[in-house]
Amino acid sequence: MLSHLFKSAVFALALATTNVGVWASGTPAERVESAREEFPAPAGFAPGFRSVDGVNLHYLKGGKGKLVLLVHGYGQTWYEWRYLMPELAKSHTVVAVDLPALGQSGSTKSYAGQDVAKLLHKFAKSFSPDAPFDLVAHDIGIWNTYPMVVQNQDDVRRVAFMEAPIPDEGLYGWPAFTDKGASLAWHFSFFNLAAPLPEMMLAGKERVFLEDFILTRAVNKKAFPPDVLDMYAKSWAKPASLIASLEYYRALNETAQRNKPLAATKLTMPVLAIGGGNSMGAYQGEQLRKYAVNVQSETIQGCGHWLPEECPNELNSLVVNFLTAK
Repeated sequence: MLSHLFKSAVFALALATTNVGVWASGTPAERVESAREEFPAPAGFAPGFRSVDGVNLHYLKGGKGKLVLLVHGYGQTWYEWRYLMPELAKSHTVVAVDLPALGQSGSTKSYAGQDVAKLLHKFAKSFSPDAPFDLVAHDIGIWNTYPMVVQNQDDVRRVAFMEAPIPDEGLYGWPAFTDKGASLAWHFSFFNLAAPLPEMMLAGKERVFLEDFILTRAVNKKAFPPDVLDMYAKSWAKPASLIASLEYYRALNETAQRNKPLAATKLTMPVLAIGGGNSMGAYQGEQLRKYAVNVQSETIQGCGHWLPEECPNELNSLVVNFLTAK
């Protein structure tokens, strides 16, 4: 891990000094201003930063009531929750965080799920020190929150996980190549390659790559018009963000290994598992039942991987009803 991070740091320096990547241009004042304007906030929400163990975490906050923490997936930021946030704000204090080094959050030393989860647990408790909170996580957001949930069950009231498994040895059964060609899991191996090869191959091509990555996993492709893809790509292309997005995958073997002892303890709170009909589907619930005793499994038909944006009406209804159930 440290050797990966060292190589990535050298690559980031090279990017910054050669003006590759959007973060490399402009004066310091211009860079701060552009960071503030990465994504427009929904009405009633305000951005903020909170330092946890030296990591500056960026978030959007709005609403009133018990806390719900929203944790985004790969290639995205808090912005993927923009349709869900106003609905949850009717019953909850909503905090949508950017994962470390993604969006506008600062970098961390380790991208193993257990280490990121410690940061996110402390972050959530700083907003709700005396009451349990709800959690909604998508994709790699699950990798980086499951450990905090299983280890701090009194602090988490209800959990909604969508479109990714809890990392375990089942990941190694996903082929990168099939009789139909490349599978949608091909990127696991590519992102796991040692630095700086993936970084060098992606640098300067971030918009092309991310558009293909998102649209090949989407059914409702109109959910991602050019302006949205532009914002995601610009955010993801920052050298620190591009590197960290790969480090989450480079740490995945470690995350899966460190999950093994945690799996001996089952989640006891209500858990909502949601899969896209053209993506994880029912497997989301099947896998979660290995880790939790009270799982409600739902599949949104006609939807791909990006549930909060492809099928917001269906997704919002499921999540709101689940979190407000008595």
